[in-house]
Amino acid sequence: MLKKSGIALSLLLLSGISVSAAASDVYTWTDEQGNRIYSDQPNPKSTKVEVGPTNSIEPPKPIPAFESRNNDNSNASTSAASSAGYRSLTITSPANDTAVRANDGNITLTVSIDPPLRAGSLLRAQVDGNLNEQAIPGSGQPTATLTLPNLDRGSHEVSAVIMDTKGQVLLSSEPVTIHVQRTSLNQPGRVGNPNQAPMAPAAPTAPNVPKPPAKPGSN
Repeated sequence: MLKKSGIALSLLLLSGISVSAAASDVYTWTDEQGNRIYSDQPNPKSTKVEVGPTNSIEPPKPIPAFESRNNDNSNASTSAASSAGYRSLTITSPANDTAVRANDGNITLTVSIDPPLRAGSLLRAQVDGNLNEQAIPGSGQPTATLTLPNLDRGSHEVSAVIMDTKGQVLLSSEPVTIHVQRTSLNQPGRVGNPNQAPMAPAAPTAPNVPKPPAKPGSN
């Protein structure tokens, strides 16, 4: 039993001494009870132990950091579009930098979707950074039309967006600029309806020319 204890103790001592083996020598001997002793101090009965090189373990390499939150936010729209499976969203009419005559201010957009707009998605228009109220639900249509109501005269930046039912933007089209031409409210000759084109003034009457006779029954 003492020998087994001595062996276990010897192994523990050896493992502890091996750490500093490069700095000191190791000696061993057997005492009167037959126990094997290890020490860094010599004994008249000891012999020097040849200790091999100590094992070294390289520390683990650091794990690369994830991309910054800013990069994740800038690519959020692209990632959402990829997960939704939409490849392209394009305004096909009117073309970019087009002048559109609309006295009532109502403009119609034609939009192409690839793949077709699926159920659970909504198609909306965005004018000068503001979402239009009209939302077209997906039903497998590859094209759709959106109405932009009562646009003011002048230039507007317009785009189309695909959204999910939670309001998250899945894909946005490239914006187009349209120039709305409509009759000014301040233009003379408007009669009642502000969307009505101005009426031409009556032709002047030539001097010293008698008026035609009145028709029977007219006042």
